[in-house]
Amino acid sequence: MACVTVVVAAALAGYLPGGWHHGGRAAAGAAGAGAVARHDGSAARPEPLATKPALMTGQPLPRAASVRLLLGGQQPAPAWLQVPSGRTEPIRGLPEYATSYQVWPIAGGWTAQLYPPGNAQCGNCAPPPLPVYYIADGSRAASRIGTATVTAPAAAPRAVWLVSYRTGADMSTAAGTAQEVSVSGTALGPRFRLPIGYVISQGTRAGLLLVQEQAPEGHFQYELWDPGTRRVTRSFMNVIAASATQVAWLPACAGSCQVHVLDLASGQASEVSLPGRSTAGQGAFSPDGSLLALLLMAGGTAAGPATTNRLAVATLATGQVTAVPGTTVGGDIGLAFGWQPGSHQLIADVTVSGPGQPEWQIAVWEPGDARLSTALTRTPDQSWPIIDQGPY
Repeated sequence: MACVTVVVAAALAGYLPGGWHHGGRAAAGAAGAGAVARHDGSAARPEPLATKPALMTGQPLPRAASVRLLLGGQQPAPAWLQVPSGRTEPIRGLPEYATSYQVWPIAGGWTAQLYPPGNAQCGNCAPPPLPVYYIADGSRAASRIGTATVTAPAAAPRAVWLVSYRTGADMSTAAGTAQEVSVSGTALGPRFRLPIGYVISQGTRAGLLLVQEQAPEGHFQYELWDPGTRRVTRSFMNVIAASATQVAWLPACAGSCQVHVLDLASGQASEVSLPGRSTAGQGAFSPDGSLLALLLMAGGTAAGPATTNRLAVATLATGQVTAVPGTTVGGDIGLAFGWQPGSHQLIADVTVSGPGQPEWQIAVWEPGDARLSTALTRTPDQSWPIIDQGPY
């Protein structure tokens, strides 16, 4: 949905701007039950939570599958989680502190950074720059890159943007300084001063995709910005997925909805028609860019949120949308999803148990599979598998 502005102050649970990949865990399909405002200003009766089905359905994941996922959360440092065995493997090179690490995906791996200290008086104020570490896909060792207020994925593999603000600055009215570096910490170009009030969402081959740090009523503006000329070349609303080469967004719609996809190299845009009266809350491009996984939400009305969430995969060359079997859950059930590196293997998860007894249902699917494969796995207390684009 994240993934590139800092998690600050009391928002350590997962605040981020915009509507795409934002949050410590995947959000439910809607904000949940609550009083719904009527046109006359009065409040309607809260809608009941849509919590059924609570689990995905499919065949057991073979033990030989050995899916490997990064584990984040309140443990001392990130680790690798083996599914379905539940075995964990520590990652060396990350100092252990009383607080935990937040993790972001980049091409070829992950960056890890300590959660910043809280500031209850200023939720948008930048904390001091903190060390940034790099974890390569599958590696059991981390290495320090540098320091930053926040990081963002670069267009090139094994590269990252380090963004810094003056400590205490209100990030919604300040301008950050961005530097692209390799995962060894080598500068890959000059420093750039970002436009006031914007942060980097994703480095692309056509410039930096920026997003407002704060926006009225959650309507976040995304801009494709050329740091060399300091000009905006394209603007978007409601971005649901982005990569180094593509951007997907969902314009406002009623009834039949279409996801728009822009190929940044050619400048050509295409549309993916969503089935029925569904809408898309999040998306994720496959590593090769040929597929777009979508979180489809349906059953919502003006009086209440979506009643179901499910996954589908669009083949971008044809626009065909394929439902991922067995992934329908209640609209208030958080359904995280993402692609395994270098593959067309789609991973999804939902939480099974409450605080103190963390258990997750992990699902695996590839195009052509007739059924979903699922497994239940436990994790250390207050930790979770990293499935989607985070941060965590």
